[in-house]
Amino acid sequence: MLLGGLVAFAAGQMLTAHTEVLAVAQDVAVGSTITADDLTVASVPSDPHLSPIPATEQARVIGMVAQVPLVRGGLLTRAQVGADSGLAAGELLVALPLKEGQFPARGLTTGQRVLIVPTPGSGGSSAGGGVTPPSTEATVAEVGTANPTTQVTVVDVRLREDDGPTVAQLASTGNLALILLPAGS
Repeated sequence: MLLGGLVAFAAGQMLTAHTEVLAVAQDVAVGSTITADDLTVASVPSDPHLSPIPATEQARVIGMVAQVPLVRGGLLTRAQVGADSGLAAGELLVALPLKEGQFPARGLTTGQRVLIVPTPGSGGSSAGGGVTPPSTEATVAEVGTANPTTQVTVVDVRLREDDGPTVAQLASTGNLALILLPAGS
């Protein structure tokens, strides 16, 4: 009976074996360099369907760049970190400070395709007072939280390098709106 109990105990331990892996200790914005404070160690049941980074690789992960927004409490995987900004060649990241009404009320999420459309200023004139720049397609990289004082939400977008300066100038005027494009467009 004692032998049977030991065998059952050993089998139970094997079925509930835990592995120490890296987890996210605090939210990390996409493009941010990962620090030791951003990481913690979690003990999780071994599962062949999960592929978190082993805790033994923490030193290698520190200094890497978040390729996606990292959320506190999530397990860290190799696809979420990289050696650089994650921008492709010929691609730029531009911040768009937006107020309510300049983007869809339902909000935006990472990966959505949008059309950046120049809008007339308060006087009804175009952003530069002359020729209105063309609309530009972009991909949402990250959406910040609304500033409670200014009610501005910063939306980072990835776009073609050629479009970056024009969109940055447009963003500085605030004379723009984002239109959500259908998936797959």
